[in-house]
Amino acid sequence: MRVTVSFRSNLFPRTLEESAKALAAGRPEDWWHGARERGLFSLFRLQRQLGSRWLSRSFTEQDTAASSFCRSAYPVLPPLSWHVDLDAASVDALLSGRLSVFGFPWHWTADGSCWHQAPDTGQTWPRRFFPGIPVDRGNPYGDARLVWEPSRLQHLVTLGLIAQKADPAVRARAVAAVETQFLSWVAANPLLIGVHYVSPMECALRLLASCYALDLIRPWMQEPRAVWGALLTLVSGHAELIRKRLALRSPIPHETLAGAAALVHAGSLFTELEQAERWLAFGLYLLEDNTPRHISQDGGSQEQGLGYLRFSSDLYGLLVALFDHQQRPLPEKIRQAFDRSRAFLHEFRAAADDRLPPIGDGDGETALAPSLRFRTPARKPASGLTTFHLSGYSIIRGRGAQRAIFDHGPLGMPPRYAHGHADALSMILQIGSQDLLIDPGTYTYLGDEAWRTYFRGTRGHNTVTVDGLDQAVPQGALTWSQPFDTHLVYREETPEGKVTVIARHYGYKERLGVVHLRGISYDTSGSWMIWDWLTGSGTHHLELNWHVGCRVVPVDEGYRLEGLEQPLLLTIEGGTSRLYEGSLQPMAGWKSSRYGNKEPITTIRVEHRGPLPHEFMTRIRLI
Repeated sequence: MRVTVSFRSNLFPRTLEESAKALAAGRPEDWWHGARERGLFSLFRLQRQLGSRWLSRSFTEQDTAASSFCRSAYPVLPPLSWHVDLDAASVDALLSGRLSVFGFPWHWTADGSCWHQAPDTGQTWPRRFFPGIPVDRGNPYGDARLVWEPSRLQHLVTLGLIAQKADPAVRARAVAAVETQFLSWVAANPLLIGVHYVSPMECALRLLASCYALDLIRPWMQEPRAVWGALLTLVSGHAELIRKRLALRSPIPHETLAGAAALVHAGSLFTELEQAERWLAFGLYLLEDNTPRHISQDGGSQEQGLGYLRFSSDLYGLLVALFDHQQRPLPEKIRQAFDRSRAFLHEFRAAADDRLPPIGDGDGETALAPSLRFRTPARKPASGLTTFHLSGYSIIRGRGAQRAIFDHGPLGMPPRYAHGHADALSMILQIGSQDLLIDPGTYTYLGDEAWRTYFRGTRGHNTVTVDGLDQAVPQGALTWSQPFDTHLVYREETPEGKVTVIARHYGYKERLGVVHLRGISYDTSGSWMIWDWLTGSGTHHLELNWHVGCRVVPVDEGYRLEGLEQPLLLTIEGGTSRLYEGSLQPMAGWKSSRYGNKEPITTIRVEHRGPLPHEFMTRIRLI
C-alpha cells in the first residue's frame, strides 16, 4: 500500500524505495516514523470499516446543552488584542464569501464544493480517505497550501470581529456568513475524508479558529443548535486525530506546538467530552517536552525562520491568555518562552511599519488571524550592535534609522533542516521603511522545482555562491543534507560607534575545499563595508549576489541606489558585475512579498573565476 502524507510531514519515507534511501542517508528515524504512521493509517482504515464510534459520532441537542462552552450566554475565551484595518471593499468581500488566497480568488458556495477546489489550478481535490491523497510536488491538483488556507477558517475570526464592531445590519450579515460557512465546512468534510485531514497542523488551526470565531458571535447567533452541534463534531474528531498523530512525535516543531495548543483548548473548554482530560494532559505534556525545540534560550527559532517564530510566539500567547483568563497555573517555561520570543521578534521588526524580514521559509502563517496582535515589549531597540549567539544573528543599528541584519546562524533544525534556507553570512540592510538589500522570501514549497530551488538556495540570498552550488545539499522540497557550520569570529563596538562583525561558514569545505569569511563594518559617517574572503585550493567560479529593494542606476563609480531621502553609492571590487531584473535565463532578479506570488527586482551579480584565495569588497556610502 502506498501512503502519501502532508508536505509538512512528508520528510519520512512512504515506499520501500524511499525507506532504503532514508536508511542509506543515515536517517533511520525517518524510516521508523514512516512505518509507525503507515500502521496508524491502517488502523484508521479498519476503524472506518468497522464503524468506529469516534468516526461516526453525532451530537444531539442534549449534548450541546450539557457543554459549558456551548450553553454559555457570555464569551468564554479571553479577550485578545486585535488590529483590524479593512476598507469597505474588503469587508464587503468577506461578507459575500470572497477571499484572496495568496492572490488567487476564492468564493464560498452553498454546496460546499469550494472547500475542495484548488485556487491555483481550478482542479477538485479528491474526497477520499486522506492518506491516499497525493500532496507532494507533481500531484495533479495543485499546491496543497493554497487549498488549505480558506479551510483554516481563520477568515471566520475576522468576520466575528467585524460583527462585534458593525451596525446591526452588517452584524447580521457577518454572523450569517460565519454560521453558514462553518456548517458547510463540517458537512463537506466528514472525519478523515479529504485533503484537509492530511496535516495535523491544519486540523489544529481550524479547531482554534472555529472556537474563537463562534465565541465572538455568541450573542447574535442565528442557528445556535446546529452550530454548536457541528462545533462539538469538529472538536471531538479533530482533537482525537491530532492526539493520535502527534503521539508519533511530529518532527516539525511548529506543527507540534499548534497541535498542543489545540489539544489544550479542546481539553479545557470542552470538559464534558469523554476524551477532554486526555487531550489536556497530552497537550500540556507536548508543550513542556517540546518547548526547548520551539524557542531557543535567546528567543529565536531553531527552524531559523522569523515567520514561523512569530507563528509559534502567537500560539504561546494564546495559551498564556487562556490560562490567565481561566485563572489556572501555567508552566513557567511556557510563559518564559512567550516572553523570550516576543523580545527577539521586537529586535527584528522594522521600526517604521512593524514588518519582519522574510528570513527562512514563510507561507503567511498565522496562529489565529492576521489581525491578532500581542503587545510587544515597551522598550526601544538598543542602538549599535546586538548579537543573538544561539540563533546566530547580529543586528547593527546606525544613524538615520539604518539597520543591518547579519546571518551567521545554522541552516535550521536537525536532522532535516526543514524550512531553513542556504543563506549563511547573508546580509539585509534597511533605512527606515526602505529595504535596500533584501531577502527575496519563499514563493513556493511544492510548486515549480526551479523556483523553489532559487528562493531557498544560496543564489537567492545576499552572500557568495561557489561553483553554482548551494551551501548545503538539497534533499527534496524541504530538507537538506550536509548542512553548513558557522562560526562567529569577531565582534566589536567602539565607544565612537564603529561596529565590526566577522563570521565564517564551512558549507563548501567538504565538497570543494573552500571556506567563506565575511566581515561587515559600519562607520558612524553612515558608511558600510562588506568584505568577502574565500580561501582554499584550485580554481573556482565565485558569484556574489546583492538583491536590491530600491531603484539601481549604473554610474561611473558603481551603482546609485535611489528612492531614499538621500541616495547611496554602492561599489564592488573583485569581479565583473551585471544587473538582472526579472530574468529567467539565468534565474535572477526576483522577490516574493507573499507566498505564491513573485515580482521582479534588481539583482547585482558579481562573478569571478580563478584560483583562491580571492576577495570581494563592497562599499555603501552616502553621496
